[in-house]
Amino acid sequence: MVYKPVTAALRVLEVLEALNAIGPAGLTAIHKRTGISKATTLRMLETLCSAGFASYDAQRREYAVGLRSLALSSGYDADDEIVMLAQPTVARLRAELGWPSDIVVCRDDRLVIADTNARDATFAVVRHRGPGSQIPFTISATGRAWLAFCDEEARQRLLRFERPHSEESESLMKDPERLATIVETTRRRGYGLQSGEFFSSEAGAGVPVFVHGVLRCCLNIVVARNAVSMEQLEERYVPRLLEAAREIAQKAGG
Repeated sequence: MVYKPVTAALRVLEVLEALNAIGPAGLTAIHKRTGISKATTLRMLETLCSAGFASYDAQRREYAVGLRSLALSSGYDADDEIVMLAQPTVARLRAELGWPSDIVVCRDDRLVIADTNARDATFAVVRHRGPGSQIPFTISATGRAWLAFCDEEARQRLLRFERPHSEESESLMKDPERLATIVETTRRRGYGLQSGEFFSSEAGAGVPVFVHGVLRCCLNIVVARNAVSMEQLEERYVPRLLEAAREIAQKAGG
């Protein structure tokens, strides 16, 4: 850090954070929450009110978070946060396991690679898909994991395949019972698998990352089928992938 933090700015933010946590609240409650003197707390609250970040109800003598504070959340992207938290873990996976891994999120009902360590992986696979690339639900290990562990409302919406990925399996989309069996098997197992269904030369596993019980992203690993058997994939690589998912969830407070 080049410059020392501005103490007054930090105090204003502390007051706003307290107001968000306990508000609507009176001056005394906010003062006790922050430990900042009552006179300073009052000046901070009045400043926040004048700028629209807080409001004051004179009848109740209470302060509340203002509309301008609420507007700040419009620039927040939960996907960006989880990806940033996951990146160091995925980098370590590359160093430990050698094969490429991706961080995958669901945006607008499409599975998207948010980040990957493929370019730095020790072992290469056929595909070359970078951040922003989309992957199918039906035949990818990650897609199967997402279908298995997302909430029921999202799953039913996704299974309608209103805007299917060009590589989705036509046969699975037309056979909901078979696809439902794959999804249920994935849920019982705890992770998704595929062997030669996405790319004939590759196999993969995908695991969910939950934060406070909500599916936030998936991690995967992709291996060459002629180098790693499915038994080896499940015995050696999947446990480390599941451990990585738990590590990311813990970082995110889940």
